[in-house]
Amino acid sequence: MNSVPPPLRLSPAECTCFRVRSAARRVTQIYSRHLTPTGLRISQFSLLAHVISRGPVSITQLSELLATDRTTLTRNLRPLLASGVLERAVAGDKRRHELVATLAGRALFKRALPLWAEAEQEVRTAMGAKLTADLHGALDRSMERLAPL
Repeated sequence: MNSVPPPLRLSPAECTCFRVRSAARRVTQIYSRHLTPTGLRISQFSLLAHVISRGPVSITQLSELLATDRTTLTRNLRPLLASGVLERAVAGDKRRHELVATLAGRALFKRALPLWAEAEQEVRTAMGAKLTADLHGALDRSMERLAPL
């Protein structure tokens, strides 16, 4: 006889989403502090890094790569496009546009990269090598298991 287990009785303080978001906010504060001289937020730095590393990339490809919806991605790209750090380039068939980093965007990224590395080192030092590796592994496995339906 298979019985259905009773529902969990948890308090909101035990919420997985709350814990993940709280940890993300704490880590974001560290990166933000380091990136302040560039005027970039960590989310903008990440977008710029992905566009530079991928070369011309469509918004659809970028949203899939970053596991975010197109609407959120478009909103986060606006300041980078408005400031001239990124631009839309016409792709081969002229109906599709791709994102590319401008010379100014590449220069900004080059300036921001060592500051990002300082933030990354601060986080890794605070957590230690084992916790960092465990966290990365847990997050990677979580993303696989929580893949969209």
